[in-house]
Amino acid sequence: MVVKVTTAIPIEELVKKHSDVNEFLIKKWERIFSLFFDRNASHQVDWGDFYLVVKKVRDIYGAESVQTDFAKKSLAALWDGLCTIADKDKDQLISIDEWIGLLKKTDAKNEPKWFKDYQNFMFKLFDVSCDGVMDLAEYTDGMNTYGFTPAECDAAFRKFSVDKKGQYVPQMKPEVWNTYFHQLFYSTNKNDLGNHLFGVVNF
Repeated sequence: MVVKVTTAIPIEELVKKHSDVNEFLIKKWERIFSLFFDRNASHQVDWGDFYLVVKKVRDIYGAESVQTDFAKKSLAALWDGLCTIADKDKDQLISIDEWIGLLKKTDAKNEPKWFKDYQNFMFKLFDVSCDGVMDLAEYTDGMNTYGFTPAECDAAFRKFSVDKKGQYVPQMKPEVWNTYFHQLFYSTNKNDLGNHLFGVVNF
């Protein structure tokens, strides 16, 4: 097996290379890729990255938990789906350029199956009580899977979990989560609350 050795691509280079895409989107897409997919910091995604997430879920929730079982099934399906549409050179690795290329071609008004699967996976992963809503404690547990501190989770949750008047809402419903998830991936408006769905964004 040949292992490709890669180095990180500076965000400035990515922005220049993909000049047909809004700079804010490129920065968000790179952040999502690095934080939630490239778990072993190899600057490319392989099944090992997804396995690390499953392992972390198991460590936090337990080997026999609903979350662990769901993570195993969902991430395997998501990985297969991503490889089918994003892995252009068929090397079972997804590079940052392949990731950006995939999102560039994605119709934000008609989201593909892999996107909806990932959106649903993240909500269900966080909804530990399986009651259909997410609170701060559940959000914090879920974000711990990806290495976020309780303070970072609290800051993010209190920033986006608000009503139209800006008042804090202690629980989030799936439909709100879905709106924010869409904003995170596709919105060029820096004021949209969904930009902070996975940690406060300051760029």
